[in-house]
Amino acid sequence: MTPNILILTIDSLRADKIYGKNKSSLTPNIDSLIKKGVYFTQAISTSDATGLSLGSIFTASYPFKTGITHFNYNPDASTYFETLRDQGYHTFATVPDVSFFLKSTSNFTDKDAYVYDKRDSWIQLVGGIGQLIIDRLERKLEEPWIYFIHLMDLHAPFYLPKEFDSEKYGKTRYDRMVSVIDFWIGKFLAKIDLAKTLVIISADHGDYIPVLDNRPKEQTKIHSLLKKGKETIPSLEPLGLKLFTAYNSLKKSYKYNKLKKSLTEDQLRTLDERGQWHLYDELIRIPLIFTGPGMPSSKIISEQVRQVDIFPTIIDILKISGLQNTVDGQSLAPLFVSKSLEEVPAYIETGSRDPKKLGNIIGLRTPKYKYLRSRIDPAQNISLFDLQNDPLEQNNLAQSKPEIVKEMETLLNKIRLGSINQDLPEFDDEETKKIQEELRKLGYL
Repeated sequence: MTPNILILTIDSLRADKIYGKNKSSLTPNIDSLIKKGVYFTQAISTSDATGLSLGSIFTASYPFKTGITHFNYNPDASTYFETLRDQGYHTFATVPDVSFFLKSTSNFTDKDAYVYDKRDSWIQLVGGIGQLIIDRLERKLEEPWIYFIHLMDLHAPFYLPKEFDSEKYGKTRYDRMVSVIDFWIGKFLAKIDLAKTLVIISADHGDYIPVLDNRPKEQTKIHSLLKKGKETIPSLEPLGLKLFTAYNSLKKSYKYNKLKKSLTEDQLRTLDERGQWHLYDELIRIPLIFTGPGMPSSKIISEQVRQVDIFPTIIDILKISGLQNTVDGQSLAPLFVSKSLEEVPAYIETGSRDPKKLGNIIGLRTPKYKYLRSRIDPAQNISLFDLQNDPLEQNNLAQSKPEIVKEMETLLNKIRLGSINQDLPEFDDEETKKIQEELRKLGYL
């Protein structure tokens, strides 16, 4: 039997929020998938940015080999969707209407590109996207199929449905939104024959969860007023959005400065943004679930694995040849049957919100250490953390353990052998305008 494949990635979903002591969400459907399959507790994303991370999944190769970033999709990079298409699979997708997703799914059999915008027009799962996915599953897709879904409902700032806004569904608004997503996952699974479908659930990256509420009552009132204003005088919408953005920025700055003296260092770091100078585990440790025909049940694997390993594992499960000899990933299938597998260091890098620049930091994560340094100058911004004894990454050991720094730098250079020239393209005024609009849609401007 050739199984169908469902790959669901949830933007900004942290591993510690669906499994372990920090979980407070109500997730019966995710829990059931873990019970019926395999869960990796130490899956590491390539980056804290979507394009870099998902590009690594699709190609099983790191960005420095494919040239793929969020703003620069390399159409010449081979993906495993193409490999599966050549094996007779029909390719489908439901993704946001931003350039990375549109380009990466351009050769799919069919796709739904939903409108993603951080305004009141953003409909989310509860407003129609969930039903869009259900409708596609009910069409009885031509088999064998691979269906890729990327959900943005957890990407901040998000809007939590009122019926889920209680402690029953989690301690924080983030946890409660995870419960919302799980509710819809249950609806999707009800439309799938799980006896012949391989299901993979993961994320692009994690995220900070701010100690400050990012949607206080007064913000909700302003958002409502802007909506009414847009309906009355549509031409005022751009001005209203600018005022709303400025209000949020000033309010965040005011709260940050006011509370700075009373917050701990750990609390302050929750107010940081991705794509800066850090790659804490809350940004790069992601969930990874495999379940379906032939999978062992209730198997929890604690070995470190990487995003680039996902598709080589799928290909191994399907017993078809692919791109394994030329990629960075390896099959994780031996771990399913408790065979040993070398824990390979995970290459990691920060993303950039500037399409004309690459991220600030590159580095490695091993089960014991995390090593980070400047992308441009190996001698600058060096960090070394002992993850076993300092899981919160508070004590930088770079000065006291230079021998480990040297060893990690040697490993990093070895992994980066074969890097391509990542010269970023020049953008004309029209392209720059489109990128700025996309950044605004994503909530970055």
